Amino acid sequence: MALKWPYFTFLSILYKLIIRIILKMQRNFIKQCKVCGSKEKVCFHYGVCTCRACGAFFRYVGYVRRDICWEVMVEQRNEIKPSNPPIDNTITDINLINSILPIIESTKRIMQAFNDLDDIFIKGPILFEEIILSNFNIFRLTGNFSENPIPIPFDELISWEALVQNEGMFNSRVQKCMLVERLLCVGIAKSLPVFEKLTLSDQVAHLREAFYVFNSFTSSYLAWELGSDTWTRKDCVMPALVLMRNNEFLHDDKMIKWTDYSFTKSVAYFKRAALKKVEFALLIAIILTKSNTRDLSVEGKDLLLDEFTKYTNILLRYNQRKLGLIEGAQRLAECSELIIRSIENECALRLMFSHQLKNYSMGANYFKVSNFFENFFNKTD
Repeated sequence: MALKWPYFTFLSILYKLIIRIILKMQRNFIKQCKVCGSKEKVCFHYGVCTCRACGAFFRYVGYVRRDICWEVMVEQRNEIKPSNPPIDNTITDINLINSILPIIESTKRIMQAFNDLDDIFIKGPILFEEIILSNFNIFRLTGNFSENPIPIPFDELISWEALVQNEGMFNSRVQKCMLVERLLCVGIAKSLPVFEKLTLSDQVAHLREAFYVFNSFTSSYLAWELGSDTWTRKDCVMPALVLMRNNEFLHDDKMIKWTDYSFTKSVAYFKRAALKKVEFALLIAIILTKSNTRDLSVEGKDLLLDEFTKYTNILLRYNQRKLGLIEGAQRLAECSELIIRSIENECALRLMFSHQLKNYSMGANYFKVSNFFENFFNKTD
């Protein structure tokens, strides 16, 4: 089919137009000095298309400008030179973390095998002031606690449940567990440099407040680390299960509610957070340096606040180095939520224990202190 004349004329005009555009672009691409118009030995000098002679000027100006900038930078560096060089926080943080980790690992080992403690210690100091003045350090006995305690035999578990029925919740086994946790709390606190700077009254007041959060936090973490849904240790004894199977509590809605909230739901938060060992160690240090105790002196609060800020910043920098600036700050918020949850949990535990003390038999003759439980629930020891 032959092309019609108007259509053929349009194609020829379009072809000529394209040829003109190409020729014009080729003329524009010819190198030409923008200063003198020369077309010989033309190249770019500092972003300007010039010949070699004109380019020498731009080279000279560039060298002078570079020298001037260098002199100004040297002068500013000398003027702003700090008297104290900046400290590399990374090295400081690593050294402090490495000093805490062995203590926390020993703490976990002792808590898992608390029943290995000799019964003779039950007759020893139990009040915080007595433990501090005795200079007893439970970490010296770390080797006496088994690394992998065996699960409790079934017949022994049945007898222990019967012991709960007869002697109450705070029987000899639970008393030994409480003693070990108090000794550990004092031992870790003494390992922190700030503790020696506090007066004895501040030390006692601070431990009375921090112990309950420490106990709730570590117990929930150990249960999560073992893969359990409720509080337990390596001997596989579960307080929630024992309380649920207690005939006295079957129709007590308050006991059932507090048991589930304190022993089971608290572990779910730690499952979501999935703490690293370093995070757990630093959070323990943060808990034991919180300065929210009412009976602390002003000097004691200031000392603890400085240490609390230091460990919080170390945890922040640790996560930011691993995750990034924003993600590290978000991770710090997640870790702080666990402390808040542990504070709420220890309040629920004290409500539950005070309810038991009021309505049930709890084996209230504890150690050599007749009113120990009253002081325990009121945080007076």
